[in-house]
Amino acid sequence: MNCDLTTNRSSLQEVSYSMHHGPTKLKDSRYAWFMLLLVLLVNFVVAGNFNSFGITYTIIRDYFSDASGSETGWILGLLMGCRCLLSPFMGALAMVIGPRKCIVLGGFLCAGSLLLAVPAYSVVHMAVTLGALFGTGMCMAETPGYFIVTDYFDKHNAIANGIRSAGNPMGGLVFSPLVVLLHQKFGFQGAFVMMAGITLHLILIGMLVRSFEQQKTILEARRWQEMLSSKQNARLRSLSLQLQDVRRAKRKPLDCGFFKNPLYLTYLFVVVSTTAALPNALFYLPVYGKSIGLTDMQNSMLCSYHDLCDLAMRLFCGWVFSHKTLNKIHGFVAGLVVGAAGCLVTPLCGSLWQLIIPTTMFALCMGFFWTLINVLLKDQFGGEAMSSTWGFFRMVQGICSFMYPPFIGFIMDYSGGMTTPYVFMGSMLALAAVTFSSQYFWTRKTDLVTDDNSD
Repeated sequence: MNCDLTTNRSSLQEVSYSMHHGPTKLKDSRYAWFMLLLVLLVNFVVAGNFNSFGITYTIIRDYFSDASGSETGWILGLLMGCRCLLSPFMGALAMVIGPRKCIVLGGFLCAGSLLLAVPAYSVVHMAVTLGALFGTGMCMAETPGYFIVTDYFDKHNAIANGIRSAGNPMGGLVFSPLVVLLHQKFGFQGAFVMMAGITLHLILIGMLVRSFEQQKTILEARRWQEMLSSKQNARLRSLSLQLQDVRRAKRKPLDCGFFKNPLYLTYLFVVVSTTAALPNALFYLPVYGKSIGLTDMQNSMLCSYHDLCDLAMRLFCGWVFSHKTLNKIHGFVAGLVVGAAGCLVTPLCGSLWQLIIPTTMFALCMGFFWTLINVLLKDQFGGEAMSSTWGFFRMVQGICSFMYPPFIGFIMDYSGGMTTPYVFMGSMLALAAVTFSSQYFWTRKTDLVTDDNSD
């Protein structure tokens, strides 16, 4: 009997050790890289539709030629607003029903909204379908990817986020000329039908996604299946399941306490400023190109070039900062400054080749911003809080996204050109750089308070 007791105690210790140290073997594993590939493909399809929407927007403006810039701006506002505003709720939904179901439902909603947009009755109809419904589907499909990368990666978190975010410009690189070709071959309505068919691939990709907790449970079950199969270990099996239940305790989906954190508030002030230009500067680039005589194909080439540079910048940024040789905050601020300069230079350009310079600068800004923002949030507030920190960040971005496109459209109508809107967007990016730089003073103040308390 003492032998059995010793055996059970030893086995229980092994189970307990596995419960606490097993997940480290899953992080940064080959299966984690496979999940990263699936997230990249989801971003490729979702962001491909989103990044190419500047081309779609010019086509809609031509189709509804009597509509003003502020009216058509509501399409962009609802698209970006719903895509961002619902992020904390979609993050909570993904934690409840799992990332697989969330992505699949998002794929159905994206494809359905494109099909509902085919009749194109009015600008209001397009705002509801291509704006609100399409943005909601995008949010539902892409939000789980942020948490998947955070859960599956630790050591290679920076490069993994760079690869994840690289799916966005990859999609724009392919979808921008594709939208033009589909419009030329199938017409305005036919292009939406074809894009809906392409977007349905999100369902197939989502079927392969598996959450970190689910995969961890499967591996633990395989490992202990033989050990816990005998009758004498029935009690041990019950104890191990209780340990699994403790480890699988649900994280708090939303923690409003971050609104009292001055360091986190700098992120919210930054997103209020950057949303004026990210991604409006890209969306209005074809509009500016058309005002200086560029064709739809030239505009699509310019957008594809931007996405190619954006892709290179995200991979480069992820690779550089994964080696921890440079300060992430410095790189983040530098990207905002370069993007601000690119926006201010844009109105001075009068040809396709001149526009390449600000387009490259803006690609660097977007690449650094979207690669580092998740890494910074995880480093400063922890991976367990990502559903709150990232969700509220995107929610504030969504609120601002409702307002900026109609406002920029109003400025465009009132000023009669794109000079004033681009100056406004560049100024807001510069303000974001100054705001985020204030983190140095907040962190220094916190360190001084800590030192005083220790004394």
